[in-house]
Formats: sequence, C-alpha cells, structure tokens
Amino acid sequence: MSQENVEIVRRTYAAFERGDISAVLDDADPGLVTYRADPEAATWHGPEGFLQALADWTEGFDQFSASAEEFIDAGDSVIVRVHQRARGHGSGVPVEADFWFVHTLSDGKITRLDMFASKGPALEAAGLSE
Repeated sequence: MSQENVEIVRRTYAAFERGDISAVLDDADPGLVTYRADPEAATWHGPEGFLQALADWTEGFDQFSASAEEFIDAGDSVIVRVHQRARGHGSGVPVEADFWFVHTLSDGKITRLDMFASKGPALEAAGLSE
C-alpha cells in the first residue's frame, strides 16, 4: 500500500506543477486537514481550507513555483521535499527555499497535509527519525 501512496502523492504534485488544482483536489479526502507549522501554527479544514492555505502560502509573491524534489515512503504517510521559488510582490526580491510536506493517506485519499520548514519535524510527524 505504501508504494501506492507514493504514486498518489506524485500524481498530486504533477497536477499542481501543471496548474491543475482540480486534479490535486481529486486525491483529497473531503475531511482533509491542512496544517502549517511555520511561521505560526495554523490549521484549515476540507478542500476549501487547503485552497485557503495555498492562497495564504503564496500571497505576497508576484511569481511562485514549487516542485517536488524528493519523496520518502513512510507507510501511511509520504514525506515530500518541495523546492519553492518566488519573487516578492513589490520588492522583486527572489526567494528560494526547501519545505517538507507530510501527506497522510487512508483508502487512497490524502486525509492530512502537514507543512514544515525543516526535515526533522516532518520526519517526526510521520513517525520517523533522522
């Protein structure tokens, strides 16, 4: 089942990278919980909550792209290192960083998405250690 989970998450990132948010939501459970640890702990609920979290994440940027760079199979969870590139709105300052997303799946659907600024907390959230 865990390899199936990795493939579901890969498919979701491929859809995101081509801008197909509808296809991203196809793999989300209606009860999806989205949690962002940094800069302040924030939680959203449902697909609408995910969209709000995405809007919050990208606001303040004129240009934004994110690509999945690494997938770690963690059984019922898949950890993804995401490389983000953006340009600040107004300032034009380029920003690049890696973030770690933990996708928890059940019955082929993503039930939870946890976003972290570093690898350690992401591994811990998935029940792994460095």
